[in-house]
Amino acid sequence: MSGDRFEGIAPSPVSLLEKITRIEREKRLKVIRFDVAEPAFPPPKNAVEGTIEALMKGSYKYSSSWGVPELRASISDYLKATRGVIFTEGEVLVTPGGKFANYAFFSGLFKPGDHVVLIKPYWVSFKAVPTILRINAVEVWAKDPYHLDRETMSAAMLKRPKAIVINSPNNPTGGLLDEGDLKFLKDLAEDFDLLILSDEIDWAYVYDGRKFVSPASFEGLRERTIITDGFSKVFSMTGWRVGFAAGPKELLKRMHTVQEHSVSAPATFAQYGCLSALEGYAGHIKNMVKRCDSNRKMVVRALSAIKMISCPVPEGGFYAYPRILGGHFANTEDFANLLLEGAGVAVVPGEHFGDNRGHFRLCYALPVAEVSEGLKRIAEFLGSK
Repeated sequence: MSGDRFEGIAPSPVSLLEKITRIEREKRLKVIRFDVAEPAFPPPKNAVEGTIEALMKGSYKYSSSWGVPELRASISDYLKATRGVIFTEGEVLVTPGGKFANYAFFSGLFKPGDHVVLIKPYWVSFKAVPTILRINAVEVWAKDPYHLDRETMSAAMLKRPKAIVINSPNNPTGGLLDEGDLKFLKDLAEDFDLLILSDEIDWAYVYDGRKFVSPASFEGLRERTIITDGFSKVFSMTGWRVGFAAGPKELLKRMHTVQEHSVSAPATFAQYGCLSALEGYAGHIKNMVKRCDSNRKMVVRALSAIKMISCPVPEGGFYAYPRILGGHFANTEDFANLLLEGAGVAVVPGEHFGDNRGHFRLCYALPVAEVSEGLKRIAEFLGSK
């Protein structure tokens, strides 16, 4: 239908699964899955055991629509320990995945016609959800890899936005906001009475001595910030579908109303599994970051050796965001399709992230052998062009 708000919404990377399954079946070739932002490492053993124990004890009925109280209290402790951010148990909402926490932010706090600022390149759902809800996205380019451009951000205030969405470490670039960025964000939020959505799902993945800083740790921003996070990326618990939001209670109440009347709450036994994951997690996180850092270095080294590719060093996350040089492809959508069909390697084109500059996203949280094989295939594919 002409004017349909669903027209032109980029698909989520998970939608590639059907095509990948067909290629693997027809070509009898294992596709290297650089496309899905899902760590291919096992979750903590105690998380699995805690989930099973919860089921055996009968924790398979509804939980509170706010989430299991013990998990909310543990998340409060986790935020304090990992980010120095203090939100009480009553300021935590447990959600079915981090994506729903983001959805509830847009749906619960804004109305059709409101404006929110998105910083490009952005995670695809940050554009899709406001579009579905008829909320206007004011798109502003980041300074590479992911820093606030003061001039364009200030110009965006002419639209009188109600919020700014940040995602650091950034998906897709791997860029990381620094304290200078956050101080400028604080000034904007106070001057223009803005809310901040801080998606911190990849908070632990920072490299080369850098440190993640949450805007909610800044005086004056805590009461304006909703943190969203979850157990998918840091704990490799994607299938549990448990996330959370933390922020001022009055804002969370509205987000809770969205949840209560739509999805109710995450699976109860999954929440108890997450509670177990938060018991002694430091060693697990350290190991995850170490493995991804090793893969990061391998990816940058291999891609930088390919003449047709420029690959900046990611500051965080587990994403590389290379650029194709030389105009050999119509766009990165074309490149991604040809790479998948021709070499059995799946990546996500930059167009999905609002970026038409020739970039593509590659997620490297995979076993070393798969990363190595995928890089080899990319080199051979581009070498034939």
